[in-house]
Amino acid sequence: MWTGTHASDVSLKGVTAQFGLTARAVRYYEEVGLIVTRRDRGNRRRYDPRAVSQLGIIAELRRAGLAIDDIRVALQAKPDAGDARLDVSYAVGRLHERLANLEQERRTVEATLVALTSPAAAG
Repeated sequence: MWTGTHASDVSLKGVTAQFGLTARAVRYYEEVGLIVTRRDRGNRRRYDPRAVSQLGIIAELRRAGLAIDDIRVALQAKPDAGDARLDVSYAVGRLHERLANLEQERRTVEATLVALTSPAAAG
């Protein structure tokens, strides 16, 4: 069903190029309800400025390793706002937790490397 598009709407190809996402990922974000798209007369997806803004946020948070469920919580659209809103404190908290986990993992890997390369391990 054609829902009408505007000159400012962006195509699937446009958003994938803009954010370095795959078409499959963008369609998945739509499927799980992170973004809402419109369809043009040819039934092609079109992304309005709000969806484009949300995709930019999603792309950044995914690159930082945030899970889809965390992104869903962090994306808080205000009913009266036309743009995407982000619960920044939640996202920052989850990113700090991820960083702490990565730091612990780094220490574990370093300890394993030391254990594997020490003279006692070679013996």
